Amino acid sequence: MIFADYSGHFIAALLLVIFAVLMGIAFYTNQILKLRIWKWPLSLMQLASVVAFLFILWNPSRLEFSETARRNSVLVLFDTSQSMSVVEKGSINRLEKAIDAFEKTFNPSDNQGPNYQIYGFDYEPYFCESSDSLRQWGSQTNMNSIFRLLDRYTFVVESDELDVDQGHRGSKVVGAIIFSDGQADNKNVNTYFSPRNSDLQVIMVGVGSKDPKPDVEIKSIKAPLQVAIDTAYTVEVITTANNLKNQTVTIELLKDDYIIASKQISSDELSQSKKSEFIISADKLGRHNLLVRAKTSAQEINSANNFRCAMVQVVENSKLKVLFYSQAADFSFGKIRQALVRDKKIDLVLGLDAVITPLLADKNRTTCGNVKLPEDKAGFYNYDVIILGQCDVDNLTNAQIDGLYSFVVDRGGGLILLPGKGEFSPAIWKNEKIKTLIPIFFNTDIETIQSPGYGKMALTIEGIDSKIISQTDLKEDKELISTNYLNIDKKPAATIFATIADNPVITVHRVGRGRVCLVNISKLFELYCEDIDGGMLQKIFSGLTSYLGKVSSLEAAVELFAQRLPNEMNNIKFDAYVYDKSFAPVSGATVLLNFTDKVIHMDQVGQGHYAAKILNNTDEAIIATAQAQIDSVFLGEKTIAVNLPTVRIEMANIELDSKFLKELANKLGCKYFDIDDIDEDLAKMFEATTKTSSVNRMSSVWPRWSLLLSLCLLLSVTWFIRRSIGLV
Repeated sequence: MIFADYSGHFIAALLLVIFAVLMGIAFYTNQILKLRIWKWPLSLMQLASVVAFLFILWNPSRLEFSETARRNSVLVLFDTSQSMSVVEKGSINRLEKAIDAFEKTFNPSDNQGPNYQIYGFDYEPYFCESSDSLRQWGSQTNMNSIFRLLDRYTFVVESDELDVDQGHRGSKVVGAIIFSDGQADNKNVNTYFSPRNSDLQVIMVGVGSKDPKPDVEIKSIKAPLQVAIDTAYTVEVITTANNLKNQTVTIELLKDDYIIASKQISSDELSQSKKSEFIISADKLGRHNLLVRAKTSAQEINSANNFRCAMVQVVENSKLKVLFYSQAADFSFGKIRQALVRDKKIDLVLGLDAVITPLLADKNRTTCGNVKLPEDKAGFYNYDVIILGQCDVDNLTNAQIDGLYSFVVDRGGGLILLPGKGEFSPAIWKNEKIKTLIPIFFNTDIETIQSPGYGKMALTIEGIDSKIISQTDLKEDKELISTNYLNIDKKPAATIFATIADNPVITVHRVGRGRVCLVNISKLFELYCEDIDGGMLQKIFSGLTSYLGKVSSLEAAVELFAQRLPNEMNNIKFDAYVYDKSFAPVSGATVLLNFTDKVIHMDQVGQGHYAAKILNNTDEAIIATAQAQIDSVFLGEKTIAVNLPTVRIEMANIELDSKFLKELANKLGCKYFDIDDIDEDLAKMFEATTKTSSVNRMSSVWPRWSLLLSLCLLLSVTWFIRRSIGLV
């Protein structure tokens, strides 16, 4: 019982005290004091009457409850990814088969059973009013999201976060039914967690035929992203096949929708992954689409994994602007110049300050194209690669030192340092800013450093990957090579590409945006061979200029990167960093991204930082170009060709993976059934209703005869006592 109109403890206590005091004053008279025996009973009975009156004013009431039966909810989740579109038997696909089995087994239209809430799922689950509104077909299956959903909606169905029917809000969730073929992106059962409600009944139904079907898959296609015109390149294709016997598979390579090559492989060879190679000629400039496809006479139910695409960009041999500067003329200077002139991709500029007589110097510059070392940053920025020969750096001006340093660090240029003797040796340079560019530490004992060592050149793993020179080039070279410095150590961030008797001879490290290389080879002129196109000298410097000159003048102001997002492997994020002529970050620029013949505006996300996202792209190799301008002034452009991580294709394998589903059900405490084995008894697993109590109304207990008679009896007894003792 409760008091509906109760005024609170303070008011109630105050009223009781006031009435008690008034009652005490009223009974403190000479006539009542003489009664002795009747004084206290009479006063208490009178006070009880007042208290009873207060209780009546506070309206004593009680809550009346009613018990109702509410329908429970069962979540039904249908896999709507691409693999569920496969038609195995008859004319219906897996999803239609799952819907048909659900309606026949669980009879969702029966009002006496639980309420079935329909969901679809691919990358994320989504609510549907009915099975007719399921979305088809998602690009991937994320089953982790299903169990996150069950964990959030284990106890009641809420309509605040999902579009659930308002009539079933608050309904208790007693179970879930999951229809899937098991082709999930994540098949590591140890990464799944069961819902916190252990009473939740979860059924997993495997959808698909148990009989393996013939299937041919192109697993990957690998081609160079960018090649030079009039060269040949290799396309590698990896193919596999399952459940094929005595069949022949034809692998066709198409370039821009025209078949240019084909090979036939027996099914026995494809039981394991088989690599095939095609040699293609780069005979036309531009971007070319490559498509490889597999054909077989077997009746495949899945042809979506029979092809893969790639893209190749054929470009002209763009020339690198290279400055070769020396303050002393020697045999190596002349032979290196001859080797560089042979390289068609190099626009060579010579700077030789060995001529002292002004008249001869001016004449030499006019007739031979000889130039002086630039005086400031702007002059250095005109080149892609700078080769410093015999040079006393400590005698350069501060502006030249700052310009050379900024050329590497800010512009991203390449710097090649050649060995020298005496005042021309990098080992004795004192300027700290220039010393930071050198990729090695020199021993303080100069005589020990400059002791030569002889041997055969050997490439490191990093040197082989750099493709500056190849192992074949070294095998063809029979001459012993001498080092210029001994007892030198590379800096922690530097990389050794080649050694002679464990002494580094080609060492590279990155400083800022650019790279610096020290060539530790004595008597470089001995590596030149006129008969074989410059010999080893030409191969070394041709490879080094290509490796170090990756940032051309046109691309110096723009950096572009592409990556797949960790949780969104189907999406590609592009980041561009834009600089002005002083290589300071530029804000407010217009940056356009050209990708797959579409132009996309990149949004600014930071100072000089611009970004764009490409959705639903699963290409393994991409080519993209970013162009930047501000106030109608063109800043530059950058083209990248990137190999991205391979994205699992939903249709790569479409067989029913009952093994995975059984392991997952066992791990999470669920029950697994093949779709052909379910029957109507499964519907009995779910309790149809739950009894709930709710407040119906609140009724006053005062208007009852028993309370009225009790109050009247109390007042009557008090009156008769007062009458009998003469107080009335």
